[in-house]
Amino acid sequence: PYEDQNGVIINYTISVSVQETGESDVYTTSDPTLELTGLKIYTTYIIQVAASTSVGQGPFTQEFNVTTLEEAPSAPPTNFQATAVTSTTASLSWGPPPVDSQNGVLIQYTINVTVQETEERFQLTSPTTSLEVTDLKPFRTYLCIIAASTSVGLGPFAAVVQVKTLEDVPTEPPVSISSSDVTSTSAVISWGPPPYEDQNGVIINYTISVSVQETGE
Repeated sequence: PYEDQNGVIINYTISVSVQETGESDVYTTSDPTLELTGLKIYTTYIIQVAASTSVGQGPFTQEFNVTTLEEAPSAPPTNFQATAVTSTTASLSWGPPPVDSQNGVLIQYTINVTVQETEERFQLTSPTTSLEVTDLKPFRTYLCIIAASTSVGLGPFAAVVQVKTLEDVPTEPPVSISSSDVTSTSAVISWGPPPYEDQNGVIINYTISVSVQETGE
């Protein structure tokens, strides 16, 4: 206020400190405004201002806070891991990006998944740092990448992590069964494997059931 200036104001001293770390800087200007640049993303700064005459500096104002805006994360999530639980289920876990790279409040993680064998793609999201993925196909390799989001946008993706679901029994029988070289006492039976998408693992053998139509033997 004018009555408290006690002379001609020749400059202002601005104290700026980071609330989270206590780091501080002091600026001096003859103007009653100051643009602060090079600030950290989504960081709260404590500001105080004092006026000076030719005699000296007066008292600082009360503290007031300024919080810079959010941005998308500048680093991916950490320690991304994927583990097969069953033939149709996998468990994913990860840590958040480093604190100084989060750039805001993390609201969601996005996982992009590619099935290696078919190049089928789908996307998953999670608000937490773990996810159980169900309804997968047996004995398939899933390639997963993950990124974190703030309200502003999506950050960079982490390196690919792959997981292969466990084997299961085939869901379809062999195909194209046929006979050849039939004699009065022998026959050669041949077939093809079940369709690839229904094998659900490595075919290790075939079981052949033979019965006599007339007697049921």
